Amino acid sequence: MGKTEALSKQLLDFMGGADNIVSVTHCATRLRPQLRNRALVDVKQIETLEGVTGVVDKESGIQIVIGTTVGDVYDSFLKEMGTEKEAEDYSVEETKNERHLLNDFVALVVSIFSPLLPLLAGSGLLRGFTILANELGWLSTESTTNLVLTLAATSVFYFLPLLVAVTSANRFKTSPFIAMAVMGALIMPGFIELIQGDGGNMVSFLGISIPVFNYTSQVIPAILTIWLQSKMEHFMKAKLPNSLHMIIIPTVLLLVLVPVAAGIFGPVGNYLSIGIANVVGWLASINQIVTGAVIGGIWNILIMFGVHWAPNTMVIIPEIARTGSSPFIAYGANANFGMAGAAFAIFLRSRNQKLRNFSLTAITSVFLSGIVEPAIYGLGVKFKTPLIAGCVGAALGGAFMGAFNVIGNAFVFGGLTTIPAFAGPTLWAYIVGLTISFLGGLLLTFVLGVKDPEAEMSAIDNKGGK
Repeated sequence: MGKTEALSKQLLDFMGGADNIVSVTHCATRLRPQLRNRALVDVKQIETLEGVTGVVDKESGIQIVIGTTVGDVYDSFLKEMGTEKEAEDYSVEETKNERHLLNDFVALVVSIFSPLLPLLAGSGLLRGFTILANELGWLSTESTTNLVLTLAATSVFYFLPLLVAVTSANRFKTSPFIAMAVMGALIMPGFIELIQGDGGNMVSFLGISIPVFNYTSQVIPAILTIWLQSKMEHFMKAKLPNSLHMIIIPTVLLLVLVPVAAGIFGPVGNYLSIGIANVVGWLASINQIVTGAVIGGIWNILIMFGVHWAPNTMVIIPEIARTGSSPFIAYGANANFGMAGAAFAIFLRSRNQKLRNFSLTAITSVFLSGIVEPAIYGLGVKFKTPLIAGCVGAALGGAFMGAFNVIGNAFVFGGLTTIPAFAGPTLWAYIVGLTISFLGGLLLTFVLGVKDPEAEMSAIDNKGGK
């Protein structure tokens, strides 16, 4: 039995077995099970498993931090449960006392956007390398090569409604092909030609005036529309004879949903996007230094509680899709390097070889993949002061970036490998900001020390701890 299979079996055992699992999803680093009985879960045993870097244990449920291999663990976990468990749904009676609106929202956006993360990161890096080549004079902005590379890197945002339609259809258990057809109608050339200026002009459909906007790059209309599609499709499948499903269901869905998306959900989503953009712009305009410090300083806390997906999906991704850049993706990257600096301090001063090895793994995770959860849960939450040091270091780096109006060109996790995604006039300030965060986390961990005896920190770093 391989390590992944062994870990999956142990996780299932310590979570009370397959009968205690209602459903399970995952994001970029975490396994997120829905449980029937929390009392059957042995969190302490799960935390000790090799391959688990931490457990977020909240009243509403648990999240098991695995890291970049979470997808493999998820697949293996489903096999251990039995394939019939994957499609099983949970009843309101079983979970009504445990579910909360914020947790439901986070779970929803995670399930919709997680499958798109590799594509978003890949396109971001390609865009970054292209811009870097432009800046260095290696590639002319007027060349067809530049055009093709730019199209390859930005097509994900132009067609984001279609991609979100597919992942939303998977989440809501409805037809992804119908979902693509419905949202595709709103970005076809014929629909785009109806739009005048920035949009909002009225057109007539069956004698009813509706406003039209450009819905390329938007995600809210797709999520709302595909949710309604799932309700309609499930209803029709339950009421219609099987022999009529193939003809009636697609026809009705296209007939109803395209006008509804164009006339209701599209405008609603557009106005919500404008409102969010205005709020973001207002926050950024108050004082970029303060904004950078706040975002950098609190980002690890948001990650720790698993709620960072809300600003990611409601603010950062839409802003990049709309404008091609965002300062917030840069500010948030400081959180990774602040914790990496704190982890490096432990690596340098701890006499516990196992902890030193883990610290090095946590640093490598940040630098190569931009994944910070191992450092947060394995070191920050466990020993407290490294988390404080990492957050303060990140705030310092964020403040520096804010002072020089640093922006990122794509949605990527902050690491060494994703630096090209920040190519442009402020690239130097981005690198300096990350360096400040790293050194801040490192030096502050030295100053604050780690008092827990398990860390076995040298006297230089732990003056107050012995």
